Amino acid sequence: MSAGERTAVPTATADPEGSLRIDCYVRSTVPAAADGAVGRVVDRLEELRDDGAIDDYRIVRWPAQRRVDGDGRESTRSEIVAEFEHWAERRGCSLEPAFRRRELPSSPLCPSSGPRERVRVPIVALALYEYEEDDESNGNESATVRGVVPHTDRTAAGTERTYTVEEWLSAAERSSGPLLERSTKETAGRDQVTLLEGER
Repeated sequence: MSAGERTAVPTATADPEGSLRIDCYVRSTVPAAADGAVGRVVDRLEELRDDGAIDDYRIVRWPAQRRVDGDGRESTRSEIVAEFEHWAERRGCSLEPAFRRRELPSSPLCPSSGPRERVRVPIVALALYEYEEDDESNGNESATVRGVVPHTDRTAAGTERTYTVEEWLSAAERSSGPLLERSTKETAGRDQVTLLEGER
């Protein structure tokens, strides 16, 4: 395939009308055993971009759990995951077990603070965004989430099936169809464990 020829990439919706960008979310601390795997994901995203399958990709470190006072510019981890959960809800799937919310008890040093929520994320996650230029003169972009990997679907038989980053990349590399479901069914027999933040 030539670099200028665009192929369909497996996404949660039909071929995007705008440009397709992948945000590769990576934990700020990665276990040494997973470091090579993260590098291979980045290499594969680079190849997909070079082949014209995607328009662009970014490597993004998961941000802090909650906003630091006075810092209102970047989204928090909780806000990003809430956006992903909204996509999953619209699509009828789940982000668990890769993503989890958990309530933590209040601190004994500050009992009046009340319970807090912790959002656990996988070592690597992909967010597929369709984006269009709002105003070419100032470069503002409007982006819409079109897919999140990993995610879990319920099969017709009532069982759950989790689609992994590895499976999505393999499907994208060989894809001739526009739907994630069509491409990843070929690998349905190979379930993989998705590590969560804090688990090793």
